[in-house]
Amino acid sequence: MIVERALAVRMRDGAVLLADVYRPEREQPVAAVLNRTPYDRSFSLTPPAALDPEIVTDAGLALVCQDVRGQFGSEGDFYPLVSEGRDGYDTVEWVASQPWCSGAVVMAGRSYGGATQWLAAIERPPHLVAISPVVAGSDYFNGWIYQGGAFQLGFNLFWAQMMTAPRMRTSLGEQFRHLPLADAPMLADNEAARFYRDWLAHPTRDEYWEGLGSSTRSARVDVPAFVIGGWYDVFLAGTLENYCRVRDHGDSERARADSRLLIGPWAHGSIYGSYPDQRFDAFEGKDAIDLAAEQISFFRSAFGERQSEQPRVRLFVMGENRWRDEDDWPPPRAREQRWYLHSGGDAGDLSPEPPGDEPPDRYVYDPASPAPTIGGPTSLPAAFLRTNSGPLDQRRVEERPDVLVYSSAVLADPLEVVGPLTVVLYASTSAKDTDFVAKLCDVDGDGRSRILAEGVLRARYRESLERPVAIEPGRAYEYRIDLVATSNAFLPGHRVRLVVTSSSFPRFDRNPNTGNPFAADRAEDLVTAEQTIFHDAERASHVLLSVMDR
Repeated sequence: MIVERALAVRMRDGAVLLADVYRPEREQPVAAVLNRTPYDRSFSLTPPAALDPEIVTDAGLALVCQDVRGQFGSEGDFYPLVSEGRDGYDTVEWVASQPWCSGAVVMAGRSYGGATQWLAAIERPPHLVAISPVVAGSDYFNGWIYQGGAFQLGFNLFWAQMMTAPRMRTSLGEQFRHLPLADAPMLADNEAARFYRDWLAHPTRDEYWEGLGSSTRSARVDVPAFVIGGWYDVFLAGTLENYCRVRDHGDSERARADSRLLIGPWAHGSIYGSYPDQRFDAFEGKDAIDLAAEQISFFRSAFGERQSEQPRVRLFVMGENRWRDEDDWPPPRAREQRWYLHSGGDAGDLSPEPPGDEPPDRYVYDPASPAPTIGGPTSLPAAFLRTNSGPLDQRRVEERPDVLVYSSAVLADPLEVVGPLTVVLYASTSAKDTDFVAKLCDVDGDGRSRILAEGVLRARYRESLERPVAIEPGRAYEYRIDLVATSNAFLPGHRVRLVVTSSSFPRFDRNPNTGNPFAADRAEDLVTAEQTIFHDAERASHVLLSVMDR
């Protein structure tokens, strides 16, 4: 292997970004894999790519790792996403012009390194052949910084601190609890966190987000994408949206026909195919996959080399712990099925039978004592929660008085749920604004309640994310909560469970229930809310499951 470090790559505005090159020692030019990362190109922090230099060079390819603008050795100011399209274009063309490069360039990388791929592909550099984004978002407003109108506090604050102030004196736990949100100690101590202030200043989908987002312009992508994600990844919605957009609207037949999707039972920070953590024991190691080999095979196909036929969509089915190949996403064989909430005034049952004349269920949500985040599709620092994300047992949070639990009868036959998930909730609140949170869980014969998916909706955003509309306290409204998706076989002897509450903290910021402008409330402003969940013939609250024919 030939290694060249700190090579200067000049952008169109004159800024110099540094890159390291790893290439096989051979005379003939080779194709290149480009990874653009904010996490240190030298691999000294975390591997910035899903591909290791030795694996890439052993495959006869070169790997180029570059620090994005304003990070580590690269010049300029770091502001997430705004420069990645132009800088990505310029870097792809620089790589293609090198004497050791054949002129064919692909891109790889995870998380932010996946976003840099989509933004570069939108700019359509002539020598870009394919991309393979791993656990990457799409709509940077809904599904990254916010979700359902709620601020993704845990991930956002953790990531902003990691990117700007890794040695802060104030603990992350204190940062999470601090109010007002706009006055968090990190913001006062660190001028570099200006982008975090901007995120807080734009709680609706407006021109600020349109200027950052790739989802509205992804029809310009004209190269195939191998899109990889996890059922417990914070960016699962973006992963699925990215694949569907390039499949449906890619700007070339090759992009539409040759793009692929692979989703495993992984969290955002998982090492794909290796799970020493007990959180993933349920999968018995059957999720293991050689991701690097899969990506290199995809790249070789993009270069025009003949490869073995690969499935368009490969999904891991939890519960039965097996991989399944599908023709598309969502699977065409899945059919939507409604499972309704039932009770006699004390939450309890979930079934396909519509409700009749049933009394509602009630609980009190106190933002000073929010229900905690326990696992699920998020990315939180393990130091704060002891565990980060994934299929964790929800029984501890289900015992709280501000949490409603609806469980099916014990299943006699397998129930395979693969596809999008939505909860339709008819609810009222005593407050001027509030949140509703829903979780889908798989309960085994020993009573363990393994979370599969989680979603939130802030009441003022029930009609749209562009224009908040105030609610009338005491009035019932329909709330459609997006739980994104899952792939799980509920086995005989198990139960399907839906959990309803009003917080998942610190994944989402606490709704103070005041209806005041976002991020302004202090601790003394918090208001308790009396929540009412309806499930009667006229207001039949339910969860929409995508059930596979077997």
